[in-house]
Amino acid sequence: MQLTSKAGLPYRIFIALPTEPPPRGGYPVLYVLDGNAVAGTLSDLSRTQGGAMGGLLEPAILVAIGYPGDLAINMRRRARDLTPVPATAGSGTYLKAEDTGAADAFLAFIEDELKPALTASFPIDTARQGLMGHSFGGLFTLHVLFTRPQAFSTYIAASPSIWWADGAILKEAAAFCAHPPQNHPRLLLTVGAYEQELHPALRAAPDAPARARRMAARRMVDAARELEARIAAIPGRPVEVQLEVLPGQTHGSAAPYALLRGLQFFLGPESREKPL
Repeated sequence: MQLTSKAGLPYRIFIALPTEPPPRGGYPVLYVLDGNAVAGTLSDLSRTQGGAMGGLLEPAILVAIGYPGDLAINMRRRARDLTPVPATAGSGTYLKAEDTGAADAFLAFIEDELKPALTASFPIDTARQGLMGHSFGGLFTLHVLFTRPQAFSTYIAASPSIWWADGAILKEAAAFCAHPPQNHPRLLLTVGAYEQELHPALRAAPDAPARARRMAARRMVDAARELEARIAAIPGRPVEVQLEVLPGQTHGSAAPYALLRGLQFFLGPESREKPL
């Protein structure tokens, strides 16, 4: 369906509904960003990984948030929606400050417009809602966790762009760790093993040296490891956090692996087990 925000911005919303009847409390819901790129895979996984097909995922409503048009990745729209603060000069991006940094407005659309529209249309368990994003989407997912942790019960940040705006998200992480939430959210961090250094198959490309320098500067793998350790060290462990480094995967190739892993984290048996 297409939904236009109160600010006049159009969104394309893909919804995969389970065939099983809803549980007494309603279906859990997973919101996934970059919907145009993931909607097809998400729908296939919902059909093949459920209990009726011998899979382990419980029935859920899967909501992929995208944009009008046929672009798999609408960089202009997503750069604005998914970045918490504007781009900073010299931080390794071609994006301009005025075209970025509207994450809070996008979150307001999800919270105040999209969620109520879906709750009015489907039986939803409002206590079991998850958010998942890749790259800028992973950065947005962390921003929501750190600033509005009660918005969702589960967060899946795949290959998050922690480097954005000179690591501004780490200031939010510090405040979050100093004053952790009371709702005991769950967080899965994923990153490809070859997101900090070039994959051997890509080292002969003409732009390989420049790409290697950029990847080394962004420290995607190290940054994810450090963030996981930081959150895990919060006294009392109020956040269940896991990090998975995906062997052999690059930034782009890690995305579909992270999508399946995120579904398992949110809807698989481990989601119903109590953390240690």
